[in-house]
Amino acid sequence: MIKLFIFGISGKMGQILAHSLPDDFTLSGCACSSRIDEAPSDVIIDFSSATATAKVTALADKLNCPLVIATTGQSDEDNRLISECAKHHAVLKSGNMSIGINLLLKLCSSLKGIGRCEIIETHHAKKKDAPSGTALMLKAASGASEIHSLRLGSVVGEHKVIFGLDNETITLTHSAADRKLFADGAIKAARWLINQPYGLYSFDDFLMSEKHPSLFHSER
Repeated sequence: MIKLFIFGISGKMGQILAHSLPDDFTLSGCACSSRIDEAPSDVIIDFSSATATAKVTALADKLNCPLVIATTGQSDEDNRLISECAKHHAVLKSGNMSIGINLLLKLCSSLKGIGRCEIIETHHAKKKDAPSGTALMLKAASGASEIHSLRLGSVVGEHKVIFGLDNETITLTHSAADRKLFADGAIKAARWLINQPYGLYSFDDFLMSEKHPSLFHSER
């Protein structure tokens, strides 16, 4: 049984993660904005915010366990703390825990430079940041010149990366139907991370080490 500590359990993703644990995981401890309930754990998943970086890396040191960071917006100092933590523990950091998005990033990298590229990203009306962190990751991977951000209704997330060539276009699209997919990705990454030596890992490191059919297999 894998003992999981959830950092940011009171947030939307923290709640989804807590209610999405597969049979081989158990909740050992948790943290929210007002308290930290420490307990021996095999891995930490952080779905809080970049402002908690110092606390979550310190907790990884205290519990002596791997850490999955699923937040964005870290400062240079935050990234320094993460790098220091990775000298003693396995740390996986990704701005998006979707398996599909991370596969899309690889596709974008393979097409980078073939023509003009633009991105259209759509999220729910209450999303605060525009463009999204995912759109910025896709821009870096694809070399896109522009990002068009739409904030409409209750859309969980849709990203279109369009490459324009002479007389033709290539469109890569990813649509998120349920936020649970981010929890599922984080769980798969955490299960992999607990068997890795100390160091700083990306989601791509996890993807490339796994057989793709197993990535899409239901956890339940």
